[in-house]
Amino acid sequence: MGELFSYFILMTDTYYDSAEDIKLDQDRALQELARHGLTSNADITEFFVDMGEHSEYDAQEVLRWLGY
Repeated sequence: MGELFSYFILMTDTYYDSAEDIKLDQDRALQELARHGLTSNADITEFFVDMGEHSEYDAQEVLRWLGY
């Protein structure tokens, strides 16, 4: 079990780190939410309430919102 957990931490950190200095337009940010299973109007509304409704988002901020 420890190896699987370590692998998860490594992959999560790598995914998060790979988003450094990347900007996402609003459509791409919503696609990232959908990739994580967040597709309902309530999910999208919560994202906009928390992150604001912008034309561009910092990719790492979006990942932090998703729990990375």
